[in-house]
Amino acid sequence: MSFLDRLTYDAENGAHLDSGIRYMMIRPDAFMGILHELPEEDRPRVLEAMARSITTQGAKSAQAYQKMGAADGAALLVVIASTAPELGWGIWSFSEPDADGFTLEVRNSPFVAGYGDAPWPVCAPICGMLVAVGKMVLGQAVSVSETKCAATGSETCHFAIRPQVEAAV
Repeated sequence: MSFLDRLTYDAENGAHLDSGIRYMMIRPDAFMGILHELPEEDRPRVLEAMARSITTQGAKSAQAYQKMGAADGAALLVVIASTAPELGWGIWSFSEPDADGFTLEVRNSPFVAGYGDAPWPVCAPICGMLVAVGKMVLGQAVSVSETKCAATGSETCHFAIRPQVEAAV
């Protein structure tokens, strides 16, 4: 069942819900416009905070998807890729995961659409979601990097999800 089929609207309380998790609609330019209200030097820190928040909160959604039957990593990525466009997060295409990790290409990122041109990648919320999902798929902590971003001139956004390397002691 797709996200949009699962989504319910509670008119009495003004809430959209999926498996008890509340969602809201907001324009990308209104959301990402928050960054334009800050001094430029503060924007990367806010993007990092967004990523951390989405890691925590996005994990709850990914865990709900697992409970709906996306038990293994490959099945979870299929659900995530089909849910992303229904959430307005663009078109997601994952590579096959292996021991070295996996990649994601995103076409039409709402974060780029909302922010515009930038000197750095702006898809921190996607990075945050990938930290949560990557850990579930690979069974260990991961590092995520946005290797290309449409905000910096790439045609699409690219992400690398890799097992986290522990620092030598």
